Amino acid sequence: MTDMPWRSLRAASKAMLSRKIDLTVEGIEHLPENGPVVLAARHFHHLYDGVVLLATIPRPIHVVVTTDWVEGELGKKGLGALCKSARWPVVVRTDPFTLSRSKPDPDEPRIFRKAARDSVSILKDGRILLIFPEGYPTVDPNPTPKSDDSELLPFQSGFVRFAQMAERGGAGNVPIVPVGLEYERGPRWRVTIRFGPAVPSAGKVEVIRAGVEDRVRALSGLSA
Repeated sequence: MTDMPWRSLRAASKAMLSRKIDLTVEGIEHLPENGPVVLAARHFHHLYDGVVLLATIPRPIHVVVTTDWVEGELGKKGLGALCKSARWPVVVRTDPFTLSRSKPDPDEPRIFRKAARDSVSILKDGRILLIFPEGYPTVDPNPTPKSDDSELLPFQSGFVRFAQMAERGGAGNVPIVPVGLEYERGPRWRVTIRFGPAVPSAGKVEVIRAGVEDRVRALSGLSA
């Protein structure tokens, strides 16, 4: 499969970075140079999170994304085509906050099963899967359930389950790398991205989920 979509997105991210963001990177040595990896990252900015990660990491990244924020069938189909081209798994959010402003998607079970298959396939191919386990950014054109810049929503456990499913499917060890993002607003945003030591994905899902959440919180400069 060609990595042309990733190369184009990486080039665009570097261009945006040079115009709008002052970036500091810490702990990049914790990111494996090859093999499958799950990145579990804080979700602060709806756009800049992806920009700094794409611009920083020299390996192709596949991002798990949601489509429920897109209005209209044409927009959803367009985003779906883009995600398919970049090999980005698509999920839908079905929590009470999302459902308060949109109807449940009747295809949600099918969409999730496909996202799980796609995510496992990516990891079995020895690639990087990026997940924002909070589900919502802090800064977003749409309303979010967050109340201030210091809030970190409880992590969902999908990132652990996908890693474990890939391991059972023959991917070998699939480490989970926690990623912290610390932002300072201004004419040029100041962003610090911190990669923590990899966490093995074998073990009890809830224990791993909680441990990674705590590490991402600390790496993002947030109090416990």
